[in-house]
Amino acid sequence: MKRKTETLMTEGEAILSAIRQVQVQLECARSSFQSVTDEALIDSYIYEIIALQKKYEYFLKTAKEMGLTHGYQQVV
Repeated sequence: MKRKTETLMTEGEAILSAIRQVQVQLECARSSFQSVTDEALIDSYIYEIIALQKKYEYFLKTAKEMGLTHGYQQVV
């Protein structure tokens, strides 16, 4: 039983870390989107932001299903 708890904690920590990483990536992509003027780059950042939002939704859903919390507040 102890090993299963350790595995869940490790998986949970990985999910929470992934959520934080995606949040940072989204901030960077949104910031870059605001500063570009080239049409190709604008399109590129739009696709990147959409893909990151989907990834973020996936990790939030997974965290919620696992009942993960960060600190005293639930992640979702």
